[in-house]
Amino acid sequence: MTEKDVKKLMQKYLDGTITEVEERRLEQFDGILLSKNNKIDFKSESHKASVKQNLSRIIRKSVKTKPRYKWLRIAASWALLVGLGIVVYNWSKSVNPPKPVPEIVERTEWGQKLNVTLGDGTRVILNSGSTLCFPERFEGDSRAVELVGEAFFEVVKNKDKPFLIKTAALTTTVLGTSFNINAYPDEAEIAVTLATGKVKIASADSTVYINPNEQAVFNTSTKTLNTFQVEINPYIDWKNGIIHINDATLAETADILRRWYGVDFVFENERLAHCHITATYDNQTLATVLESIKHVKKGLGYEYLEDNSILITGSCKD
Repeated sequence: MTEKDVKKLMQKYLDGTITEVEERRLEQFDGILLSKNNKIDFKSESHKASVKQNLSRIIRKSVKTKPRYKWLRIAASWALLVGLGIVVYNWSKSVNPPKPVPEIVERTEWGQKLNVTLGDGTRVILNSGSTLCFPERFEGDSRAVELVGEAFFEVVKNKDKPFLIKTAALTTTVLGTSFNINAYPDEAEIAVTLATGKVKIASADSTVYINPNEQAVFNTSTKTLNTFQVEINPYIDWKNGIIHINDATLAETADILRRWYGVDFVFENERLAHCHITATYDNQTLATVLESIKHVKKGLGYEYLEDNSILITGSCKD
């Protein structure tokens, strides 16, 4: 029965020309509409009947039922049915509230890496000493995750549901692309490096967009956000087991190796920490890396200590 048919029957009722059959059709219209409303998520037929019964009870209690007021009950029913989808939806949700989506937390220790596939098919490679928090499934109008540490993302494209990565001071927004985020809490900078697609990066005060082979860097001290052209491989090769060390001090190199191999470093004297090194290691063991550094930096030595740490000894000349 269409809206036009209902209005016609209501007018006939008010005019006193409605037949018994037509009156029954009008009074039963709430049940017909209820059964045809596909937008309402009923758990079962008994749930649907329960909703209809409760709505009918509300109408009977709130409107007088004497013959001369009977048209008011019809009008009230019609007013209720106009917004029935919303009313019943909200009522059923209050009775059976949706269960919260479980959150998953993936962590890696120093020296570990982890491949993670999210509910939408997005692939994440989590670097060592990192944490990724994400829902079991993405609901709503966005796909949001939280990252501490470093990860490489290959985001499945969905133009209607942007992908958001939240770090300590930045929110990175994409539709579908691949990029690297380095956001270790003990670092002075947060860096987002783009491989493919386009990315929006926002801090509390600034917003920038980057394209492939560009990097956005947020300084955690000055709160500034800047972009740079970069050669991307040194920033993403870690996921393939490659370490790039570019004119880094031994102190900076020790931090890289600590994350990579899960060991700590101690310097025999402060001068050693300021020695510089440039090197690339492709899936090498820690012993090979240390021997290589020792070979390049004459006079430098190292000793394994009992507490899973390494002592850097000797002298170093740049």
